[in-house]
Amino acid sequence: MKKRMQMLLCAGLCCLMTACAGKERAEEKNTEKETDGYVQVTGEQSEEETAGESENVTEPEDTSDDVAMPEPEPADEEEVFLERTEPTEIPVENPSQEYYLTEAISSEEDWSLSLELLTEEANQITDTEDWFRQNELPAFDSFCMEDDTYRYVIEGDNYASGYLLGIYRKENSMFLKRLEFTDYRYTDNIKPGDEFFVEQRVWWAQSVDDVLYVAVSHNTYTESCPHTGYLVAIDLNDNHVIWKSAPCMTNGKTFEIIDDTIVCGYGFTAEPDYLNLVSRLDGSLLQQIPVKSMVDYIYRKDDTLYVRTYDTNYTFQIFRENGSQ
Repeated sequence: MKKRMQMLLCAGLCCLMTACAGKERAEEKNTEKETDGYVQVTGEQSEEETAGESENVTEPEDTSDDVAMPEPEPADEEEVFLERTEPTEIPVENPSQEYYLTEAISSEEDWSLSLELLTEEANQITDTEDWFRQNELPAFDSFCMEDDTYRYVIEGDNYASGYLLGIYRKENSMFLKRLEFTDYRYTDNIKPGDEFFVEQRVWWAQSVDDVLYVAVSHNTYTESCPHTGYLVAIDLNDNHVIWKSAPCMTNGKTFEIIDDTIVCGYGFTAEPDYLNLVSRLDGSLLQQIPVKSMVDYIYRKDDTLYVRTYDTNYTFQIFRENGSQ
């Protein structure tokens, strides 16, 4: 009897140990375990859980046939304007150190110009602003100017250098092109030791019928470099040089175009000083009017020409004659 009880006790103990071992294996199967630095869940999902997840999955709809792709939004006006106005530097040829002409510009009317002296009086040299104000002349900007069609901006490497000329449409300030006068900056026959003083730059620009007229010169004596003081006519349609004046025609800060004549001035200390009348059509010199000192500013107001030189102010009556009438 006692032996039988021992056998039953051993059998019960074995069943208990087997049940505990099975429970531990089930718990291990659903335990999180670390693998290579991250946690991996190794538990298996039940069939009910798997079925539930399958029911909640939404398949993507095929829209390739019945839904049109949206059109790309157009760039706003500012972006289009910036793309259209990308700066473009166009070199201007320097064809000669002397007078140069391809073909004379045509003119429908044969206008000739003459000037008659009205007044001549000494100025105080430093009273330039008073001269502008008293004569009610437009303000002067040495780097910006405009005419009826275009606005011009003179640019360069620094304040003294101005070999680039930006051209903008006046009505909307749209950038059109930038002309580069690199070939005009230094010329031949420079006096040794004066290289620093003879760099030439653009001083003034105006246009008539898409022909651009530009004044280029240095700001020192002709003995340092005689090839200076040019007027240059440029076709704005293809940027070629139509004509280039003889040297020493202009080194003032402005010039004035009246019909078919360009009124400009040239001079310097201890050098002859002139008011020059140059043909707008072929760049030839028409007349020279002696003045007392270097011409700085030339402005037309109605039929009066206002001329300011270094130490003297002039006014001239403008007479125009049409030879075709």
